[in-house]
Amino acid sequence: MPQPATRTASCTAGPTTRGTPSVTASQTRPPPPTVTGRLLSPTPSPTVTATNRPPAPSSLQVFRAFVDYPIDVVVAVSDPDGDPLHYELVLGPPGLELRTEGQNARLVWVPKAEDVGPRFVRIKATEQTEVARSANVDFLFDVQRATACERVSCKPTEGCTASLTPLGTDCCGDGAEIPPSPLADLPCPEGRGLWVGRNLVEGFGVVRNCDRFRVINFGQIGATVRLNLAVRCLDTSEPLRLRARMRTARRELFNAPRVVVRMHEDDDGFARRFALAFPVIGPGPFFEFEGAEAELSLAVEDAGGQELETRLRLRLTFDELPDLADPPLAQPPWVNLRDSRSNLTEPKPRWLSNGW
Repeated sequence: MPQPATRTASCTAGPTTRGTPSVTASQTRPPPPTVTGRLLSPTPSPTVTATNRPPAPSSLQVFRAFVDYPIDVVVAVSDPDGDPLHYELVLGPPGLELRTEGQNARLVWVPKAEDVGPRFVRIKATEQTEVARSANVDFLFDVQRATACERVSCKPTEGCTASLTPLGTDCCGDGAEIPPSPLADLPCPEGRGLWVGRNLVEGFGVVRNCDRFRVINFGQIGATVRLNLAVRCLDTSEPLRLRARMRTARRELFNAPRVVVRMHEDDDGFARRFALAFPVIGPGPFFEFEGAEAELSLAVEDAGGQELETRLRLRLTFDELPDLADPPLAQPPWVNLRDSRSNLTEPKPRWLSNGW
C-alpha cells in the first residue's frame, strides 16, 4: 500500500535583494505502485484439418449365376468426401471384365461350364487424391449349371432365379449324376441355406435336381422315404418347424405340414439332422414309383420366424444307392489363396458328417 507523502521545509534568515527572508521547500513522492502478473495475448483461432475418409463399399454382394447367362453388375462404392475413384480388378475368374465409365464401374462376364461353383471377385477402389485411401469391394458369383427341368430367368444387373418345370413331362433323363461343386463358406447372413441329403451310411450326400433318390419299399407292408436335413444361419437353439411334401405327377408320397425337428449343431456353423423318415401314403404296392420323377418341397422356420425353402426334382428308385461325395467348402480367397490361377482355397475334406 503506498505511504503518505513526506513534506520537509527549512527557513533561513538572511539578507535578500528585497530584504526579506527566503523559504526553501522540498517534497519526496512515493514510487508508483508495482503491478505484477502477465499480459494476456489474444487466443488464436483453432486450425481445422479436414479428415479424409476412405471409400465406403457395400457388404459382400452375392449373385446366383448360370452357365452362358451374361452378368453386368454395378460396383457399388462411393466416397463420402466426393473424391474421384480409381478401380482395379484384384481377383476374379478368367474372362471377367472390369469396365469403368467416369466414376462408375461394372463387372461384365459370361460364365462357362468350367466356372461352375463359387467364384469370388475383389475390386479395389482408390481415391485419386494426394493422400489416397482405398477400400475393397467383394463379390460372390455362385455359378450353377441348369438342368432340363429348370426354367432360368436372369437379369444381368441382379442375378438369376430358377423354377422347376411342372410335373407331368419327364425332363431329367437317364444321365449320370454329376459330382458336386464346392459350396461357398460364408459368414451369416450370406451363408444362410437349406440342404437335403440322401446318404444312409456315411456323410450327408447333398442332392441336386435330377439326382436319384431312394424309396425304401417293404412291399405290402408299406414304404418310407428317409432324408437328411442341414441348415445354416438359423436359430437352432429351439426345434425347427418343418413342412415337407413329395409327389409325382400321379400320386402323393407324403405330406407333412408341421413337423418339429431338433437339429444337431456343430462348430462349423451347420446344423444337421439325419435319417428323417416319412411313411409313404398307401395303399401299396408302390411299384409305380420306380423310375418316376418326383418333386420334393421343404420349408423350415426357426423360433424367430426366419424361413428357408427349397424345391428339388428327383428320380425315384427302389435300388440301394451309393453314398454321394460331400461337396468341399470354398473359403473366400483373401483368407488363404491356394494358387494364383484359382480363386478357391483348399477344400475341407468333409463339410457334413453323421459320425458325431
